[in-house]
Amino acid sequence: MLRLAAGDAVELFDGSGNGYLAQIVSVSPKAVQLTIEESFPLLSESSVPITLAQGMLKDRKMDQLIRQLTELGIARWIPFYAARSIPVPGKKGLGARLDRWKKIAMEAVKQCRRGRVPQITPADDFSDVLTASAESDLNILFWEGAPRAFVTPETGPQKPKNIMLVVGPEGGFDPAEVKRAQDQGFFTAGIGPRILRAETATIAACTLVQYRFGDLGPR
Repeated sequence: MLRLAAGDAVELFDGSGNGYLAQIVSVSPKAVQLTIEESFPLLSESSVPITLAQGMLKDRKMDQLIRQLTELGIARWIPFYAARSIPVPGKKGLGARLDRWKKIAMEAVKQCRRGRVPQITPADDFSDVLTASAESDLNILFWEGAPRAFVTPETGPQKPKNIMLVVGPEGGFDPAEVKRAQDQGFFTAGIGPRILRAETATIAACTLVQYRFGDLGPR
């Protein structure tokens, strides 16, 4: 804003899918006054809301993931502690990490010109993820033990209204977690013949689903 002056035109967004054309009226060190001249819906949101539940990763990998997933258009991110997550829940909870993730997501929204900031709703464990999956009509768990290729579920909805993807931590899913998900109606899917790093698998899974059901594929 320091480089802009009264009379300059700017584009704004409200974080809920709407954009605005505005003109700067005045600029001061403490405030900027604008006049809204036009409002319009932003067309940069995916045609299907995608929730991605991510088994907690170590170090700063989660920071990079939320940036990339925001760019890929997810609507909601659910970090959770899987059975094989290397970091374990701390006594103080996520605290500053959650605040940092929200800030990173906001920065990514501005960079990629999205109109909506993804919700970040951490879950305590895998049970909470299964409970949250009731809100989606297509639930997919990506697992290295599934067939190599990603195949559209034959018995699932061809045009789902909401999708949940679940991806595990560095050590993958415990077999008991996979069975619980399958018992609850999850489809299991693979991501090719190579063993991917956990963070790479997450990006690949999101891209595949956005291509098949969202706005990265042919329309």
